[in-house]
Amino acid sequence: MSLTVEVFLVRADGDIDILETPDGACDLAGPERWRTRVWGSRAIRELGARFLPALVKGDLVAPEEIPAFLRECALVRDGLGELAARTCPADRTADQHARHIGARLSGIEATALRAAGIGGGLLIW
Repeated sequence: MSLTVEVFLVRADGDIDILETPDGACDLAGPERWRTRVWGSRAIRELGARFLPALVKGDLVAPEEIPAFLRECALVRDGLGELAARTCPADRTADQHARHIGARLSGIEATALRAAGIGGGLLIW
């Protein structure tokens, strides 16, 4: 299974509507095991991340939290080499792992920017 990232809008009744991913957009946030091994790792928490580590127990980023979430994505991108080295599986190099994390992070960032543009939040599940 894979983690996916999607935009949601909050309805007047407080429930959410999950929007379809636009054609050509990547909605992959990594393999399910990344919920704990990468996004929930000690290494990412030590970079200062707080939203991505919360994926261990939850999956929503509220609309009003999107700007802070995007700042966190930039922080993680700045520490990508360290994160990859500390979470790298045995079957790949740290450089390969960094490229894989970076590609998934790019998709997450692009989805967060789409959410910000329409006042939506993120669902990463």
